[in-house]
Amino acid sequence: MKNVLLTNDDGYFAPGIRALQEELRAHYNVVVVAPEKEQSGVGHAFTFHNPLHYRKFGEEEGAEGFSVSGSPADCVKFSLSYLLSSKPDIIVSGMNIGENSGLSAFYSGTVAAAREGAFWGIPSFAFSLCSQAKEYAKEYAKMVPSIINKVLDSEHQQIPLDTKVFYNVNFPPCSPTEIKGTRVTYQSMAFFDDRYEKVEVLTHHTKEGYMIYGEKKDIETWNTYDSRALMNKYITITPLTFDSTAHWSMPHLRWLEDSGSK
Repeated sequence: MKNVLLTNDDGYFAPGIRALQEELRAHYNVVVVAPEKEQSGVGHAFTFHNPLHYRKFGEEEGAEGFSVSGSPADCVKFSLSYLLSSKPDIIVSGMNIGENSGLSAFYSGTVAAAREGAFWGIPSFAFSLCSQAKEYAKEYAKMVPSIINKVLDSEHQQIPLDTKVFYNVNFPPCSPTEIKGTRVTYQSMAFFDDRYEKVEVLTHHTKEGYMIYGEKKDIETWNTYDSRALMNKYITITPLTFDSTAHWSMPHLRWLEDSGSK
């Protein structure tokens, strides 16, 4: 059986990761290493100037694995560099309650854990579920092993070895019986219309604070993009990579280069 490192950003005892652990361990050897508390929205943050701490849980506690004091990216780094005796075959992050399609992937700790795994050359997956369908988390978790196996058995094996790919998978806002199918999608570029509203905060000396709210705007109209396909009740699989270079700008900027000669 292959070895799987399972992590998340909702925290060690979150129901999403427990549902995935239950399903994955029927197919793989699973080690859970997850943040000790919720780390949603931390992106690819990692602990640098402060020490990490961890706690090992036994099977008798009903949640075997390790909780770590840092971020999802910390959990992967720490696992590969210290906790685990050998590198896992697969890294799985999730299942997050709340979708991570489109630009959300840049903010997501769930997706960052998969990205970190891919940095190390390990096939890595992030799984998220639209919050409207959170009551079906266990049913969607049952689909995860099949998705992993199909991706790993697919033509992605022909990708050059120096091209690091990780997979952002999102489940739609409906029951599994309403799913229209699965789409391999591009990442949506829809932006967030973020705004802040004043709220009462009794624990702060000012007694007030500001909460962020917002929705995606200008979502593409085609199911070839993850945000739209997800809205239209498709499971989306979006292959992602690291290179953020604006390649089309390179030729227009070459004139700025200095040859170094006088």
